[in-house]
Amino acid sequence: MSEVRQEQTITLDTEQPPLLEVKDLKQYFPVSKNILGKPTKFLKAVDGVSFSLQKGKTLGIVGESGCGKTTMGRTVLRLYDVTGGEIWFKGQEVSKIKNREFNKLRPNMQMIFQDPYASLSPRLTVGEIIGEAVREHGIVPKEEYQDYILKVMKMCGLQPHYFERYPHEFSGGQRQRICIARALALKPDLVICDEPVSALDVSIQAQIINMLRDLQKELNLTYVFISHDLSVVKHISDEVGVMYLGSLVEYGPKDSIFNNTLHPYTKALFSAVPVPNPHVKMNRILLKGDIPSPVNPPKGCKFHTRCEHCMEICGKVPPIYKEVEEGHFCACHLYNTVEENEQCVARLHEIEEQEKQEELENSKKVFNLKNFSFQKLVDTVKSKFKKKPKEETPEPAQTEEGKDIKEDKENDGEEKA
Repeated sequence: MSEVRQEQTITLDTEQPPLLEVKDLKQYFPVSKNILGKPTKFLKAVDGVSFSLQKGKTLGIVGESGCGKTTMGRTVLRLYDVTGGEIWFKGQEVSKIKNREFNKLRPNMQMIFQDPYASLSPRLTVGEIIGEAVREHGIVPKEEYQDYILKVMKMCGLQPHYFERYPHEFSGGQRQRICIARALALKPDLVICDEPVSALDVSIQAQIINMLRDLQKELNLTYVFISHDLSVVKHISDEVGVMYLGSLVEYGPKDSIFNNTLHPYTKALFSAVPVPNPHVKMNRILLKGDIPSPVNPPKGCKFHTRCEHCMEICGKVPPIYKEVEEGHFCACHLYNTVEENEQCVARLHEIEEQEKQEELENSKKVFNLKNFSFQKLVDTVKSKFKKKPKEETPEPAQTEEGKDIKEDKENDGEEKA
C-alpha cells in the first residue's frame, strides 16, 4: 500500500495580494413562493463566508454533511449566481461581472468533482474529455493539440493508449486521474477539489494526494480542498476553515487549528477522529440535539442549540467573527473582550425590546381577529356593490306635452268617425 509522503513546506511571499479573496459570501435558494411568485422562504446554504488565499497554498474546508462546503466552492466558480457578497480573483471582482466576461476567466478557475463516475461523459473518449475545453478556449494551436493532451495525461499518471478508451473501461482511481487531467489541461491558477478522494480506497487516496502535491509544487497551483477526512486535510492543507450550517466558525493556519482548537464545534469534530492505538482512550465529545434546518436557522449563534458552553447571550446575539490569535479567526462568545461583552449586552437589550414590541403588535392583531365579524364584512361588501334603484321617469301622458298630444289624437279619431 502506498504511503503518504511527509509534507513539504512551500515558501511564499506573504506580502503579495491574495489570489482569491471572498468577502461575506451568501448563497440562498428559494424554497417557497407566494401567489405572485415572490420568494418568501430561503434555504441559506452559504451565509456570510469570508477568507483569503495566497497563490500556491491550499485551504482545507471541513464540516458535517450539508453544511455548505460544496455549494461554497461552486458559488466561487460562479456555477451558481451569487446571492450576496464579493469574490475577488487576481485583484478583480468577479461576483458581479457578466457571464460573457467571466468565461474568459474560467480556464484559470477549475473544479475536480466528487464523483468520478458521474462527472465523466460516457459517450466521449478520454482524449475528447480532456481536450474538449482545451479546444474551446484555444489553449494550444491545433497542430499541437494531441501532443499536449498526451503530455497532460502522462503528467497525471495516464498511459498514452488510454487516449481512445471510454470511462467505463477504467477503475475509480483512474477515473479520478482523468478528472484531474481535465481540470489541469486548461492551465488554471485555482483548483477547487470537492472531496476528490472520498470515493476511493486508502491506497488509491494516498496516490492521488501525492500526485496533487507534486502537481502543486511543479505548476504552483492553488487548491481549495473540501473533505470530510481530517487526516487528509491535515496533510495537504496550509490553512483550514471549519464550516457549520453555512458559516465559517473557525479559520486559521493548520498548526493553530489542530494544536490550539478554539471553537466548541471544532473540538467536537476533532474528537471524532479515530486514533489507531487501542491503548489510547478517546475523549469523545458528543453533541446533543439534531442539526438545525438551514431554512430556519437558530437565532444568535447557530451552534448554541448543541453547545455545552451555551450562555444566555448565545441564543440572542450572533457572535463576532474575529481574529483571536495572529491569523486565527473564531466566531464564539467565549473569546469576547470586555468591550465586546458590553456591546453584546447592549445589543441583547435592543433585541429584547424589539421582541416585546413584536409581541404587542401580534397581540393587537389577535384581538382584532377575535372581534372580527365575518357578517359585518359581508354586509359592507354588499353595500358597496348593491345596485342603486333606477329613478322613475314620468310617462308621456302625464306631462303637459303628452296631454296635448293625446287630445290631438282623440280629436283626429272623432273627425274620422
